[in-house]
Amino acid sequence: MHLRWDSDNTVGEFDGHSKRVLSCDFKPTRPFRIVTCGEDFLANFYEGPPFKFKHSIRSGSLDFVNCIRYAPDGSKFITVSSDKKGLIYDGKTGEKIGELSTEGGHTGSIYAVSWNPDSKQVLTVSADKSAKVWDIFEDASGKLNRTLVCPGIGGVDDMLVGCLWQYDHLVTVSLGGTFNVFSASNPDQEPVTFAGHLKTVSSLVFFPQSSPRTILSTSYDGVIMRWILGVGFGGRLMRKNNTQIKCFAAVEEELVTSGYDNK
Repeated sequence: MHLRWDSDNTVGEFDGHSKRVLSCDFKPTRPFRIVTCGEDFLANFYEGPPFKFKHSIRSGSLDFVNCIRYAPDGSKFITVSSDKKGLIYDGKTGEKIGELSTEGGHTGSIYAVSWNPDSKQVLTVSADKSAKVWDIFEDASGKLNRTLVCPGIGGVDDMLVGCLWQYDHLVTVSLGGTFNVFSASNPDQEPVTFAGHLKTVSSLVFFPQSSPRTILSTSYDGVIMRWILGVGFGGRLMRKNNTQIKCFAAVEEELVTSGYDNK
C-alpha cells in the first residue's frame, strides 16, 4: 500500500513483481498511469488513482529491465534492459508500439534512459561506456542520431549507469562517479566533467608554485584527484596500482606518498 505524504490517504497498491523493482515512473498527463520494471524481466502497468495492477508487459525483454521512463507529453513510455533493447509503449494502454533500432545500437547492457523536453528524442547509456541519442518517430520507431563519447581510460569505472536530459544539457553518470555534461544543441563540443571521491578523503596537498595552482587529494581507495584553484575538478591521476595511501606531501614539484603497504 502507498500513501500520500501530505494526507495519509491511500493511492493504491503496487504488486505484480516477483523480484526487485529497479525503476518506476508516473504518467504526467491524464489519464494518470504508473509503470514499474525490475529484475523479473517484466514491466508492470497500473491504472488509477487509486492505482491498481492492470497487466504485466513481457514483450521482448529477456533480462533485467533496468529503467522505465514516460515521455513528457505522456504519449509513450520506454524501457531499457540488460539484453541491449529499448522498447516503446503506448502511454495510455501499455501496448508495445515500437523499439530502438539494433543498427548502431549498444553492445552492452542499457542501464538508463531519459526523454528530451519535446518527447521526440531519448538519451541512453550503457555498460559499453557510450551514450547514444535516438530520434523517436511518429510510428514509435527509434533511429540512432549520434553516439556521445565520454572521456575515460576504458576501465570498469567508465561504464555509464545513469543519464538525464535537462533542457539543453545531456548528463551522464559513470560507475566511478564521474558526471559528463554535453550540450544538446552542440553535442560535438567536449563535455564538462565533474567527479569526486567515493571514499573518505585521507590527505590533501597544495602545490603553490604550480601553474595553474593545484590541490591534490587522495582517499582510502587509493584514488588521487587533481583540483585547480578557482576552477574545480581537474582530472584523476593515473597510477600503476591503486594501493591505499595514508598521506602524502609536496616536495617542490614532486609528490611523496606513504601507503598502508609500507611503501
